[in-house]
Amino acid sequence: MPLPIRYQFILAPLVIVVVLTCLVTYTLIELANIHRQNELTVKWVILADRAQAAVANATLLDRIVQEQLANQPNKSDEYLFNYLEQSRILVDSLLDMMLMAEFPADLQIKLEATRNLLRDPEHANPTAVHDSLMALLPPLEHQQKIFMAQRRSAYVDYHRHLSVIISRMYAALLSILGLCIALAVGLGIWGLHNIRQRLKLLTQHAQAVCAGNLAPLPAPVIVRDELDELELCLARMTQRLFDVVAVEKVLQGSEDERRRIAMDMHDGVLADLTALTRGIDTLQLSSMVNGRLTELRRAVDDIIKSIRHTIDDLHPQTLEILGLESALRSFLDRHCNLPDLPPYHVECDPLIETALQLPQKINLFRIITEAVHNLLRHARCNRFEISLRIVAQRLIVTVEDNGIGMPVDTTVTGHGITNITERARTLGANVRWRAARFASGACVELTLPLGLVS
Repeated sequence: MPLPIRYQFILAPLVIVVVLTCLVTYTLIELANIHRQNELTVKWVILADRAQAAVANATLLDRIVQEQLANQPNKSDEYLFNYLEQSRILVDSLLDMMLMAEFPADLQIKLEATRNLLRDPEHANPTAVHDSLMALLPPLEHQQKIFMAQRRSAYVDYHRHLSVIISRMYAALLSILGLCIALAVGLGIWGLHNIRQRLKLLTQHAQAVCAGNLAPLPAPVIVRDELDELELCLARMTQRLFDVVAVEKVLQGSEDERRRIAMDMHDGVLADLTALTRGIDTLQLSSMVNGRLTELRRAVDDIIKSIRHTIDDLHPQTLEILGLESALRSFLDRHCNLPDLPPYHVECDPLIETALQLPQKINLFRIITEAVHNLLRHARCNRFEISLRIVAQRLIVTVEDNGIGMPVDTTVTGHGITNITERARTLGANVRWRAARFASGACVELTLPLGLVS
């Protein structure tokens, strides 16, 4: 099952973000390794420096004590000042917790003994101090040398590890960059290929519809994304177009049959009656008949007139010759100019004759005449109006009366309503029933965008 289009669009960025996140995580791990190496190097540098300072302080203090023992049996002020200063510095160095943590146990014991002697410098015995310092200096110098060796080793290890880590980071960076480019290009091509395939299939379906192949299109069972919605809309539109074309073909067949019947009646029955009329006229001229023949002629004339009206209703030739407005007025003159029928008013925009083609005019004529028949049968009105206007590139047709109106809480049914709806659908127009602008009554309103007229 193909991924929805929205997932295809975010798949490549999502994969690249994941890969870059892995790269950042790896970089942070390597930086942590560098930090650990650096901390270890700094540790040994500090230990070596502090041990060296402790050795230097102990040596200087021992020299001061030796000078006192050799030259001045009595303690002078200068001696006391130098002794106190160096004792304090040495005690501070020996109290360093970092040094004490790295010193061996025997050296820590000697350091503790020396600190005890130096805590009361004024009463300390120089000889005891000298002996303690002589016992402390050799292991302290040895430990200082160990720290110096550890510092040099830490420097070497730090630089070696740093070179290795930098090389690994360069390799990882280049690899991840290449992988991101490859993934972006690959996923982009894959998504573009899938979308193009689906669009190509939709284009083929649309081209088949444009070519006149109105076979029902397969609709997606599950709508996953916008392309599935487009495919579903195309399938529904094709089915609707198929229904409209089927209705149009039925209506066109009906119009063709009306035209054929009208021609047959005109060429057959009407021609025979016309010949019969000429025969009656001949008999009248010969004075061989009585007054009964005049009544027969009048009856034949009525039959001819009725047949002409029927022919005109089946296929209004006035519509083809003079236009829609003339055909409507001719229809209303024949069917509505009677004493017991309501008066009417017709308003028709003259631009309609050029805006519509003959098939559309025929359908509009049928819709209007059907609406007029309906209101004459059911509206109980004493006035109705027909209006055909062009407003904002739309043709608006209204047939409204001041009768009893239509029910609003029930479903409108009937052959007349169905005929109007189907013909409007064939035209691509919208039709609705609403209240008339009179105090009472109903209005049939049809709206046809002129851009849809073909």
